[in-house]
Amino acid sequence: MEKIGLTMLFETLAINNGDILNLDYHNERFKQGQLFLHCQTMIDDIADIINISDEFNNKFIRCRVTYDNYNIKVEYFDYTPKSIQSFKIIECDSIDYAYKYDDRALLNQLLSQKGDCDEIIIIKNGLVTDCSIGNLLFLKDNHWYTPDTPLLKGTQRAYLLDTQKVHLANIDKNNIWQYEKVMMINALNAFDENRAILIKNIKE
Repeated sequence: MEKIGLTMLFETLAINNGDILNLDYHNERFKQGQLFLHCQTMIDDIADIINISDEFNNKFIRCRVTYDNYNIKVEYFDYTPKSIQSFKIIECDSIDYAYKYDDRALLNQLLSQKGDCDEIIIIKNGLVTDCSIGNLLFLKDNHWYTPDTPLLKGTQRAYLLDTQKVHLANIDKNNIWQYEKVMMINALNAFDENRAILIKNIKE
C-alpha cells in the first residue's frame, strides 16, 4: 500500500519557452519544504524531476510539483493570467501559510468573501500579508514596497528583494491608503507596472 504523508506541500514554477524561471529560489524553498516534512529522500534540484518537453517551446507553462514525505507528482498546465482590477480587505488572525500547503481550504474560504472584487488582501493581527494567490507590492513616491509580514515568502518576492527592486515595509490596514498603487506577484506573475492598480480599487 502506498504511504501518504499527513501534510502535502507544492511548488508552482513558471516554464517560459523551455526555461524554468527563478530556479534557485524554488530550489531553496523546495529544500526547506522537504526538511519541514522530513522527506525520506532529499531532492537537491527540482529541475531533475521536471521534464522539459519540446511542446513547451514558445509557450508559458505552469508546472505544479506536489509532494509529501513519500510521494511526488509533477503536472503541467497552459497558463492564463488572472486579471485583478480590485481587492477586498479580509481579516483573519488564525491563518498560517508559512509553507506552501496543498490544503488551501482556509484561503478559499477567505476568497469566497471577496464579493464583487477580483481578489482579497488578507489582514492578520492588523497587518497586511498577502492575497490568496501571491504576495503584494505597494507603490509610494516612485518606490515599491512589500509587506514584511507575508503569509508565504514567495520566490518572486525574494528575487525582487535581493535585486533591490522592492523594499520591505511594515504596512498595517490603516496605512494602506498612504500608497498609490498595489500589484500582485507570484511565480507566474513577475513585476510589471502595467498590472498595478490604483489603491482606490481596494474595498474595505
